[in-house]
Amino acid sequence: MDHGTPSSSIAAVQEVSPRRVQQLYKQYNDSGEIPVLQKCGREKRVLTANEKSIILDAHEEYKVNALALEKVIARYYGVHRPHNRIHQVLKTNNKAKDEHNKQKQRKWVRYERKHSLSLVHVD
Repeated sequence: MDHGTPSSSIAAVQEVSPRRVQQLYKQYNDSGEIPVLQKCGREKRVLTANEKSIILDAHEEYKVNALALEKVIARYYGVHRPHNRIHQVLKTNNKAKDEHNKQKQRKWVRYERKHSLSLVHVD
């Protein structure tokens, strides 16, 4: 970083806050190394083969969707797995499919009246 360049102009170019530029510059001065950002977020938990077999066995026995299967597995197998993860396992084994209509982005429509107090509810 050039000592003549203000942190606000660097921040504008990099699309970060000026305070973040100052933090990175201080970190560089303290360690002498260029700061490297860490990977954000939590690591995804991989299901074991045993957990996958529990999901498939429960699906064979009860023939229900992932949401209901989540509760069945928790109750009878003593293992909690999110229904999204259960649905992934079922999809990879051709036991479930994606529904096209559920993949579409929902349209948000604001409910408005043309004039204020044109719709009033009184108890």
